[in-house]
Amino acid sequence: MASGGRRPGEKRRLVQRATFSAGRRPPLAVLAVEDHAVEAMPPADAAAPNPIEPQPAPSFLYRLLLVTASVLLVVLLFHLARELQTILQPLFIAFFLTYLILPAHAALVARGIPPRLAYVVFVALLMVALFLLGNLVYRSVAEAAVRLPDYEKRLQKLMEDVVDRLPWERDDVTNFIRDLPLASDQVVATVRASLGRFFDFLTWLLVTLVYLIFILAEQVSFPRRIRRAFGETHGSRVLGIVGSINQAIAQYIAVKTSMSVLAGVLSTAVLFLFGVDFYILWGLLIFLFNYIPYLGSLIAVALPIVLSFVQLDEVWKSVVIALLLIGIQQAIGTVIEPRLAGQRLGVSPLLILLSLAFWGLVWGIVGMILAVPLLMTLKIILENIPETKSLATLMSNVE
Repeated sequence: MASGGRRPGEKRRLVQRATFSAGRRPPLAVLAVEDHAVEAMPPADAAAPNPIEPQPAPSFLYRLLLVTASVLLVVLLFHLARELQTILQPLFIAFFLTYLILPAHAALVARGIPPRLAYVVFVALLMVALFLLGNLVYRSVAEAAVRLPDYEKRLQKLMEDVVDRLPWERDDVTNFIRDLPLASDQVVATVRASLGRFFDFLTWLLVTLVYLIFILAEQVSFPRRIRRAFGETHGSRVLGIVGSINQAIAQYIAVKTSMSVLAGVLSTAVLFLFGVDFYILWGLLIFLFNYIPYLGSLIAVALPIVLSFVQLDEVWKSVVIALLLIGIQQAIGTVIEPRLAGQRLGVSPLLILLSLAFWGLVWGIVGMILAVPLLMTLKIILENIPETKSLATLMSNVE
């Protein structure tokens, strides 16, 4: 038993209380004789441990594993994108159309139109426009298949006239021109096969519209569900970030689409004034290919220019058409669009080329059209998240 009838713990507390009440510093050690226990305190001159110690640099094996995992993730995404393209292509197009609709929808809602009614109006107008454009493309391609033999004859005559002015053997060049598959059975078969795929295009279009309807329906109740899931304060912060991302993406897509429409309309007007066949079809192609930077618009204007040389008898008309179409593209791409967008794409040209190559390999022409909008969307998302803003800076072309 402890002396004095007190327990060891009580005696220790009494000693400490008496020490503090006397105004003295507590001793470095308080010894409890009864149970031979010692409560040690660190000496006053002991150096305090450093709470922040330098972390060791990641080892080479860790970095190798990280790079390997990243490469495997890219390969997996590539494989999934190719295997699921029948599902993902309409979905991405639907998101693209959603961002086109959002600014006009906000304008209608600001004027007192109910949100759901505004969505219904836009979807109906979009369905009518896509049906008319699809019908126009179908008729134009069918008529082009009929006129291909005539174009071949005119092109051969044009090339022979050019050959006559060159210091080459006529027979060799004539045989080479005759062997060109300009309107051969393979080309005609390809055109007819493309006509047969028109019904597949209608099915794809229907799936895209279904996705679009459901995405627009989610827009109405999405803010309420975010606030319920994350709370009022945190949910408002999440909605603020999402709203800024959506606004930036919608602004980019709106500017790019308006410039594509302007290029398509002006090019269609030029081709119509000079009487080039299928001018509406060429204008539509110029509109779509304008989403592909650097090469898309030039490839799109090259086709009607070649047709103008084949179709028109006066060479000067074809030269004027070429100058006007190229001038329209250069004026829009280098003057008008940068002023509206504030800058050019703002993304490294190398990343743009890699994105074009990647999505073109995955989804063909559709992938190349969506490549830059998808890349810009990724950059905008990274810019609006504080933890990933440094990655967005690395993606930009700021000097």
